Parts: sequence; structure tokens; C-alpha cells
Amino acid sequence: MMFLTSSILLGFIRLCVILLFLFYLNRKFINVSNHVNFLDFIVTNWFRYAGVLVVVIFALVESDTYNLFNCFFIFTILIGIDVIGIDNLKRPKEYFRTHIRASLLNFLRNIENKKSFWFWFSLDRSKKNKKKKNNTFILLLTVILGGITFLSRYYFIIYDNYSLSDAWINDLNKVIQFDNQYWFTIELATDAELAIVNFYGKITDVSPEIALQVIAILESTLLAIIIFWVINKLTPSKFIAPTIAALFFSLVYVLTPLNVYFLLKGNPTFLALTFALPAFAFFIKPTILKLNKTSYFFSFLFIFVTIGLTDLFTLCVLIPPFLIIAFVFTKMKYKKQNLSFILSYLLALAILYAIYSYACYYQRADLLEYMQNNLLSVSSYTYVPQLVLPYSEIIRYAQISTGVGFILVMLLLIFKKENWRATIIFFTYFNFLILLTFVKSEWLDIDMLNNSISVFLPIIIGLNAAIVMRILNFGLHRFERFSPVSVSVLFIAMIYASIYYQQKSINSLTVSDQTPKHILNAYDKISQTFFRHSYCVVNDPATQVISNNSHFFMNYDFFINEYPKIDSINTKHLKDPNFLVKNPQYSISKSVLIFVLKDDGPVENNIFAENKHYQKDLVKKIKLFRKRGRKVNLFYDTSVLKVYEIVNNPRESKVSDLIF
Repeated sequence: MMFLTSSILLGFIRLCVILLFLFYLNRKFINVSNHVNFLDFIVTNWFRYAGVLVVVIFALVESDTYNLFNCFFIFTILIGIDVIGIDNLKRPKEYFRTHIRASLLNFLRNIENKKSFWFWFSLDRSKKNKKKKNNTFILLLTVILGGITFLSRYYFIIYDNYSLSDAWINDLNKVIQFDNQYWFTIELATDAELAIVNFYGKITDVSPEIALQVIAILESTLLAIIIFWVINKLTPSKFIAPTIAALFFSLVYVLTPLNVYFLLKGNPTFLALTFALPAFAFFIKPTILKLNKTSYFFSFLFIFVTIGLTDLFTLCVLIPPFLIIAFVFTKMKYKKQNLSFILSYLLALAILYAIYSYACYYQRADLLEYMQNNLLSVSSYTYVPQLVLPYSEIIRYAQISTGVGFILVMLLLIFKKENWRATIIFFTYFNFLILLTFVKSEWLDIDMLNNSISVFLPIIIGLNAAIVMRILNFGLHRFERFSPVSVSVLFIAMIYASIYYQQKSINSLTVSDQTPKHILNAYDKISQTFFRHSYCVVNDPATQVISNNSHFFMNYDFFINEYPKIDSINTKHLKDPNFLVKNPQYSISKSVLIFVLKDDGPVENNIFAENKHYQKDLVKKIKLFRKRGRKVNLFYDTSVLKVYEIVNNPRESKVSDLIF
């Protein structure tokens, strides 16, 4: 029931529809002749525009002008400049005259040829049939991979210990504070991830608490797609090896150092790596990103600033060694672009230093202490009870595979003169990260390092799979020619294996208390049913943060001891319009929703267990209001929780009543 009624799935579907619509517009009006496939569209545009979006949100919040309209307005201008090109904007009359004339001529030609109704909505049909089939296959593959990752991560909601915890409440408060134009609160932190949570909630029309619940799933879904893309771009294997890498990240938990009890907690390192991994691929192979020198430089500048606003660990620990290692192995013809990449990184460091220095000065905080606090995350720790092998043994096997893979790559380089630089770079980099785990330093968080290795481990597996595929091609000519069939079989096999071989380990995990899920699900249903600020919620003080910028709030003690008096006085002076103006403290909401935890419900969470004793008093007060003539509805009912609605002003608070 929780799955079907939650807005988590609805928000994800809305996001997918938005992406598909943007892809359609891109193919229809911008890249008409380029035939960009859906995978490239997602990754390259995430890299180019998501970084810009974070910087725009940061600038708007700091200037007290953040809202959805201003974001869209500024972002539309920036995208328009990027699509048209700065050089064309220098001669706007000539550009628009040429393009408008060409568009009008093409429009009139199609009318004269009496094109069908659906022609005007169809994409370009002139491309080769083979490429069309390939692009369609990639589109389906991307959608299926994203869906599998989403569902795989969502399954672990039954083990989630994050929802309504102290960390969750703190994060939700930060998410809501962006609407109040606060980026840096009293607790200085890199909060770009939570800014994206706020923006996601706005564009998909879900509440902040639902957006906060889903951000970790979206990060993992995007990472799976990017891992597939990285292997696809940097190795000869275009489907099978990328699929193995992506599905390993999506489905394999018994060999991955992930804390399954906090899979629904946002992971800033994962989000930062969704920017960093495409940047690594573009550094190794700049020709993938078809931009002029100026756009290339500023794209990386925005990305590094965004990474710095998201996760300092990725910016300061993960990126520098990769730049050094990759610069040594990249081709000579790419060195200029590599230097531009490094220059943008250094400039981003200077910009971020200025931003954080000002924030620390304003908050009277020490910059070095702030840096250390954000490089050593208290909330990030590696607890992996689901592993079937010791973590050190898994890493040792991964290192052995990189050693064998390196030998095979060297043979391919010697005898076939093939380019496997990217594989060598990632193998070297992975082993360097392993060496870092043995370094004892107060500036290096080993748990965060292990957390990042859980992303690079599937990449190493994918690169090794690509080497194996290349060797198989010597004996089985063009082995990947039947890739749609091969990939389909691979998907089925890995899904079956992940269920069959992991079931015992996963089932041994402790199912978390479901009370927070029921409470959040009730809040989700309330937010979809009622207009903002037209109702009041009676609940535990821990949930008061959910009421911010949304609705009114009462704790249980106030409702039991004070609210009946307020209601009585309000009713007595109901016909006096000036009384409430002079005495606003006696105003009451159009509807009051009371959360009542059942005495016999399986409540285990310490925050809410003590609220069970309120049940009798709450029910007694609800009966009192019913005697006073109030209509009382049972709004929400589960084995754990009941939510009653006291209707003070009929047909004035629900969305359906006010619309229909």
C-alpha cells in the first residue's frame, strides 16, 4: 500500500516525462541533424546544465530572489545564449533573418506538399534505419536501466532508518530554508544537494519531505546511467560491458560497501560523482564534448564550483589525483584541453575559497575548521552487514582483477596497437584510492573514501568485462553484433542472480520500524488533499519541521489542554467579525488533523513510542468536538496510525471542494 499511495513513484514518473519531453524538443528543434541519442542527451546536458542550475540557485538564494519562476527565467536565457551562440548574438539581425527565413520556407514547403497531421510532431525521418534502431535501443535501455535501479533502491525502504530521524529532520529544515532565502545556516555545510532536493520538489510538485526521501534513489539511478555511459564511451564494448557495470552498481549489494540502512539518505559524494565521472571521461577524451574553447572552459568551471558546493571531499580528495594520473597518460594532442580543464579547476578553487571565506566570516567561524568538518562527515559511515565476504577481501580481488586486466591491456597495446589509455588511467586511479585508505590523517575520512569506492568498483568490473569482450572478439568475430539479444539475456540473468543469490543475506537484515513511513505517507496524502495554510496538524513536536511554509501546527499537550478553550471562545464570538481581528490568538484553522498512534500498534521508534499514551485523551477530545457539532472524519487509517479530521469550516480547505 505504501508503494502505491506514495508520491515517490509519482514524482519519478513526472521527472521521466519531463526528460522525455525535453529530449523530444532537443531532437525536433535544436539537434535536428545531429541525431543525439537519449543516453548522450541525459549525461551531456546533466553535465552542462545541472552545474549551471546549482550556481543559479546559489546566486538567487544569496540575493533573496530564489523561486521557481526566477530559476526558469534566468536558466532559459542562459540556455538560449548557449543554443544561439555568442558569435551569432553579436550579429542578431543577420542570424534571426537567416533562420526565420529558412524556417518559413521549410514550413511553406511542407504545407504545399500536404504533409499529414502527425508529420508536424514527428522527428526527422531522413536518418539511416540502422542508426534509428540503435538510438531506439539505447532509449529503451536507458529507461529500463533507470527503472531497475529506482525499484532496486526503493525496495530497501523497509530497512530505512533515516526517515524522521534527527538527521532527516535537520536535512528537511535546510531544504525548507532555501524558500526562506537561506543557503548557509548556522551549521555551515556544503548544501547544494539539498538545494537540488528543493528544486526537484518544485518541478515535480511533490512535498519537500517526499523530495528528501527520493533524492538518494535519484542519485543512484543517475549514477547507474552515467556508469553505463562512461564504459560505453571509453571502451570498445558499447553494450555488454557497460550493462554489467551499471547492473552491478544497481543490483549487487552483497559485494558493495553500501550502508543499506541509510540508502534513502542523500549522499553528497554520489551526487558530486554524477558531475565528476563525465568530467573524467571528457578529460581523457575531450572530443566527446563538442564545444568551442570558451564553452569548454566555462562548462568545467561551473561543474567544479557545483562540486565544491556539493561535496568538498570529492573536490579536494577524489579529483586532484585523477587529474595528475590522467594528465600523464592522455594523448599529446589533448594536452592543451587538459590544461584548460586544470585551469578551470584552479579558478573554481579560488572562487570557492572566496565564497566559503565570506560565509565563515559572516558566521564568525574558522575556515580551516569548516573545511575539516566537511571533509570528515559524521553522518557518513560504512556499516555493511549484508556483505558475503570481508570488505578487505573484496578489495583484494578487485586489485587482482586490475593487475590481470593491466597485463591484458598491455598485450593489446603491443600486438594490436589499440587505445586503452582510459582503462589504464582508471586502474591506476582505483589502486591509488585503495592506497589512500591506509593513510592515517585527521583530514582524510576513510568511511567517505570507502563510500566513493562503491562507485568506482563497478567501473573497474565494467572495464575488465570490456577487456574480456575484446579478447572474445578474436575467436568470435563481432561478438556484440547481436547486442540487443545479448543485453536482454544479460538483464534477465543479472536480475535473477541478484534475487536468488542475495535473498538470504538481504532477508537477514533487520526491518526498520514502519511508523515513520506511515506518518510520512499520511503527510503526503494530506498535502495532496488540502490547500496550504488552510489546516492545522496535531502531532509530535519532532514533526513540526514538516509544517514550515506549509500548514499550522499544534503539539499534543496544547491540543488536549488549551485548544478546547480556544475553540469554545471562537465559537462564542463567531458572529462578531471584529473579535478575531482584535484577538487573533483565538483563530482556528478550517480543518484540524490529529495524528493518533494506536496503543496496540507495533511502535518501536523511540521518538514516537511515548506518544501511544496520548491515544485515550485524544479520542476523548475528538468525541468532545463531535458533541459540539463538529464533523469528524477518519482521514487515514493503518495498523499503526489513525488521522482524524475535525472540520471547522466545511468545504473550505480541501482542493477538491474548492475546485468542484
